[in-house]
Amino acid sequence: MNRSRRLLTTLPLLALAAACGTTPPPPAKPTFVLVHGAFQDERAWSELTPRLQAAGHKVVAVRLAGRAGDSTALSTITLDSYREQVAAAMAAEPAPVVLVGHSFGGITIAGVAEKLPERVRALVFVGAYLPQAGAADQSMAKLAEQDRWNGFTRENFVVAKDYQSAGVLERDVVTLFCGDCSTEQQARTLRDFHQKEPLKPAGTPVVVTAERYGRVPKVYVKTLRDRAISPQMQQLMIERTPVQRVLAVDSGHSPFLSQPQALAQALLEAARD
Repeated sequence: MNRSRRLLTTLPLLALAAACGTTPPPPAKPTFVLVHGAFQDERAWSELTPRLQAAGHKVVAVRLAGRAGDSTALSTITLDSYREQVAAAMAAEPAPVVLVGHSFGGITIAGVAEKLPERVRALVFVGAYLPQAGAADQSMAKLAEQDRWNGFTRENFVVAKDYQSAGVLERDVVTLFCGDCSTEQQARTLRDFHQKEPLKPAGTPVVVTAERYGRVPKVYVKTLRDRAISPQMQQLMIERTPVQRVLAVDSGHSPFLSQPQALAQALLEAARD
């Protein structure tokens, strides 16, 4: 991913430093901007963040509107709202970032890349929806309907009476999101990630083009025991939208809980490309 261009940029600096008898500082490592999925918030990344920081990376975990404790009216939250929140989180970073999306976060980061391709060094999709450039109706709802291998049914969901939000039945949360987790991690899943999700963004198609979204390098991290977005659906999306690299973590839908070290290694590998 742009390795030759970075090398050409670095060589003159090395030559200048050699002439001056000094060693230049190593180039700054890219910032990771992490975008959580549906029914969750930025706490999903709490086990992952210190591992990335220990490797020398700055980490920004975005909290999207509509999470527990947020007073934003659900009727005002849109997919564009999510895109603008992530763009704002990236604005303070001087260099292009590694933009990571989990689950529904894949749709969100795709929209950001369409708007700001020059600000994204790489897109990393972690067990995430991977939109196809130029395709019709790339909404989470429509993509989820295509996944006939996952564990979701209409009986898994509870839709609010005003149709502004939906939640997953408590009895199904662990099985769908963290079946491979420890007892403690499963308890945390029920406590922290059993949230209602605004419905409007989930039903809104993201519009992405080959000219903008398509030019941003992409890495997909497959979650091999996933029951929310099945491995079969993940592979189907990869076939529709080829990526530069496919990595894998032997986990369910929440590798940031059950396999944080393996996920950290995958993200660090993606950032080195």
